[in-house]
Amino acid sequence: REVRRSAMNLANRLTVSRILMTVVFVVLLCVPEGFAKWQPRAWEAGYVLAVAAGVTDFIDGYVARKYRMITDFGSLMDPLADKILVVAGYVILTTRAIVPAPVTILILSREFAVQGLREIASKKGKSVKVSYLGKVKTMVQMLVLMMGGAMLVDWLPRLLWGQLWIWHVVLGATVFVTGYTGIEYYAKNTELYLKST
Repeated sequence: REVRRSAMNLANRLTVSRILMTVVFVVLLCVPEGFAKWQPRAWEAGYVLAVAAGVTDFIDGYVARKYRMITDFGSLMDPLADKILVVAGYVILTTRAIVPAPVTILILSREFAVQGLREIASKKGKSVKVSYLGKVKTMVQMLVLMMGGAMLVDWLPRLLWGQLWIWHVVLGATVFVTGYTGIEYYAKNTELYLKST
């Protein structure tokens, strides 16, 4: 059986830490380029924190399932922490001209659309299960954030965007999986929004 004793167990602490790390990395990556003395180190520290936050996304879920630390708090905060991290990362990379704006708009639109579907399901006493491709979507989105962040701090050549095919492939995969899973969720849950209660 699932253990629901303590809201602030290890898994939930990792989730909360992801939110806190996201806030800090956003602050660090917003240090303007005019601060020549501090900006490079601030951006690098922000990137490291962003990667660490992404890692906790996989660890907290594993810990919660393995040690039966599933709680209502975690069920609420884990997907919220994921969305905060993804939204913050893509917005920053778009403002720095690394990720094209249409990609970020698609990702944000998909997240809001699926969240709306989940809210409808919750009101009807139902749930929207995460699909296998939904998990793949999270992985490729995180990969884009890691690669884009590395380009931002010059740990990967900035020309990667214009010359190397792998960046285009990863971006293309992200766009496809993001769009497809958004449509898939609505196609498989038509009873939630087409049938009256």
